[in-house]
Amino acid sequence: MNAGLGAGEGRRRRGWWGARESWIAIGFAMLATIVSGCRREGTTTAPGTVVPTGPTEKATVSLLFLGADGFLHAESREVQLPLAADGRVAAIVAALLAGPRTKGLVAPLPPGVTLGDAFVDPQGVAYVDLAAKDQPRPPSSGSELELLRIYSFVDTVLANEPRARSVVLLWNGVQPTTFAGHVDTSAPLLEDRKWVK
Repeated sequence: MNAGLGAGEGRRRRGWWGARESWIAIGFAMLATIVSGCRREGTTTAPGTVVPTGPTEKATVSLLFLGADGFLHAESREVQLPLAADGRVAAIVAALLAGPRTKGLVAPLPPGVTLGDAFVDPQGVAYVDLAAKDQPRPPSSGSELELLRIYSFVDTVLANEPRARSVVLLWNGVQPTTFAGHVDTSAPLLEDRKWVK
């Protein structure tokens, strides 16, 4: 009698554990799917490196980096660009943040600043969200450096993405009224190549 009850209890436990193991396996499979999806959707694998999603094309872009002479200098680079405007702007800005390959030029912002997001609205305003952990505000600078930093982004985006007509720079998801106290960034910025040599 006791042996029969023990066998029945054992069958019930095996059935419960089997069901539990099935749910655990399903849970792990779903988690793996979510993680792999996040990897596919993620925009960066390393600072300044964009992983394009969707159709892409190889294109030559002109990136404007800061020179010691107080001007912006163009560096041509062949990159894989998404066909969608949002993705193109993201890839262009990420390449700019990654820095130049030409000696004597520097990136517009120091290491640690990454691309949070980028998109182009129906009116052609390109929103570029620059992100830096533990930096609530953009780096401080004098007026000349601030201008070069801002127009490195603005002129690079507008020269390489024809669907963008102006640029709004954000910092950690917020549009600052100024980047370093000199240049008004509270409204969309138009191309201004007077600092390009």
